[in-house]
Amino acid sequence: MYSSLLVEPRVQEAIANGEPVVALESTIVAHGMPYPQNLQVAQEVESILRREGVTPATIAVCDGVCRVGLTLEELQDLAKAGPEGRAQKCSTRELSLIMATHDKHHPTQPHQWGATTVASTMTLAEKAGITTFVTGGIGGVHRNGHVTMDVSADLTELSRTPVVVVSAGIKSILDIGRTLEYLETMGVPTISYQTDEFPAFFSPHSGVDSPARMDDADSIAKAYWAARELGLSHGMLVAVPNHDSAGEKVECAIQQALSDAEAQGIHGQATTPFVLKQVARLTGGDSLKSNMALVRNNARVGAEIAKSIASQRNRSTRRIAPAAAGFSPMNPQQEQSRIVVLGGAVVDILARPDEELLPATSNPGVCTESDGGVGRNIAEVLGRLGSRPLMYSAVGNDSRGRALKSQLQDECNVIDQIEIVDSANTATYLAVMDGSNDLHTAIADMKVLSQIHSPPVEVLQKAEILVMDANPPVSVMKEAALAAVDYGVKVYMDTTSVYKARAIAANKDLLSSISFIFPNMDELVAMAEVVIGSVDDVRPTTLLVDKLKTIRTLAPTLLHEMHPVEAHAVITMGQDGVLLASRVNDNISFHHFASNEDIQVLNATGAGDSLCGAFAHGILEGRTVADSVSFGMEAARLSLQCSDSAVSPKLSSLIR
Repeated sequence: MYSSLLVEPRVQEAIANGEPVVALESTIVAHGMPYPQNLQVAQEVESILRREGVTPATIAVCDGVCRVGLTLEELQDLAKAGPEGRAQKCSTRELSLIMATHDKHHPTQPHQWGATTVASTMTLAEKAGITTFVTGGIGGVHRNGHVTMDVSADLTELSRTPVVVVSAGIKSILDIGRTLEYLETMGVPTISYQTDEFPAFFSPHSGVDSPARMDDADSIAKAYWAARELGLSHGMLVAVPNHDSAGEKVECAIQQALSDAEAQGIHGQATTPFVLKQVARLTGGDSLKSNMALVRNNARVGAEIAKSIASQRNRSTRRIAPAAAGFSPMNPQQEQSRIVVLGGAVVDILARPDEELLPATSNPGVCTESDGGVGRNIAEVLGRLGSRPLMYSAVGNDSRGRALKSQLQDECNVIDQIEIVDSANTATYLAVMDGSNDLHTAIADMKVLSQIHSPPVEVLQKAEILVMDANPPVSVMKEAALAAVDYGVKVYMDTTSVYKARAIAANKDLLSSISFIFPNMDELVAMAEVVIGSVDDVRPTTLLVDKLKTIRTLAPTLLHEMHPVEAHAVITMGQDGVLLASRVNDNISFHHFASNEDIQVLNATGAGDSLCGAFAHGILEGRTVADSVSFGMEAARLSLQCSDSAVSPKLSSLIR
């Protein structure tokens, strides 16, 4: 059968990275202008977008395959295909028909094209995850459309497809007033850019007041995201006035041609060809010149809007993240999971000495680099076990960040919702191990993690578990946790470090939202100090009996500050195993899980993350809390024996 979309690699990479992309239609190339002016304008528009820092994506159907982004050779062939009769006009109605009838291409035969209209370009752009589309003008209600019912499919698509369409307005051979009325009926926000009068395509003047005015790209982007927050499926029409000097002359010619058509009794489908022919005769080359100028102007405005939409993507309280482009027909809005992970995505650099670590000098050893971060590791564990989580984080706009995102999607079965931040580097964690492969010291460059934002509300509504590490700002963790609790979602917290554990304990609203917490001994003591003050008299020694006594003393205090109905602390004790402290209503219980002393520890950096992720997976599978701890410890053992990465690739062997 057919691949839904074939996305050009540069376009695919930009979409996957959350970078601004602008869609371009192909009807204007194949049928809107003569060759070679059509090719010239198409190349100029793509160049304008690239200079503005935006990736262009010309959309068409080639030999039955829907294409998002064309190579230069393909664009050249498309420009020739219209005059040669090899390009069929393709609205949404024709998409499936052209895919079915043009699906076989012989190498010796020229390509057969479907030239997409505004409507079909919107459809394919949205399916690829593109939010902004630049064109010349849109279709509308034809003159006498109230009699003929001749209404463009462009208007229907605007009412149901969330793409911003940037144009010079409604083609002036149409009924602009009735078209605006129709758009109002269909609930489509219709905006004039920096003018109170709705543009008339060639001319900035139509004599019709605009339904709304906006003066900058940021305002338009805010309106776009506000509609997404409300779950509205419509697009937006942004009309940019054409100030080309030839425009007024062309508009006068159009009005003269329309009068001539009326006088000669020309109506219906015959009207448009007659008017275009008359306009070309009356204006000489001015209509083509003005058409080319307005498309270029629209491209500049569209580029600014696309950049603003991309930059605001993760500042919206409810966001649609773009789907990874390629051959998947999935709507980007439909990505959901039973489990959401919010936390750090970090590049781990691990340094191991060949022998015992000597301080204050250079030690011969081995340095390795791998993807890490507590939240990212937990997401990988869940993905490898088959839970396919949604991962929310932030990385820098660099090769490490892009590679980290790609690896999560391609190898770890994780739905990537990680924001790329232009002004920051990807977080990096440098760990120096001692001769026993335990952590000696570490340096963490985590500034970009302050840019992590809370998952969208509609994502949390459909989840069962929210897992957080303590890397996002406390305000973000609190926002996400409170929203999750409102929708009955269980909140899991990996405390990450002593410093961050204290911050969690200090925020009562955050702490009271947590049902499951995963500290080590030091983090438990730090949290207890915040809650009850000094705990010097119960600090543990290295003896197991003292560790258990400390937990039995401190854990109940922490549990009573957590979720009021049910709370669990899964406390790791290194080689002494795990102790589960639980409170159901006011009943406290403890369960000690001994560790397997026979394993060889090669890397302890991801053991706790593996425990947490596998525990959550166990709960999703319907295991009891105790059984989930045991399952988590199995995952931790595998990761302890993995020297090359924090999380063992062998976790999938635990799937039953």
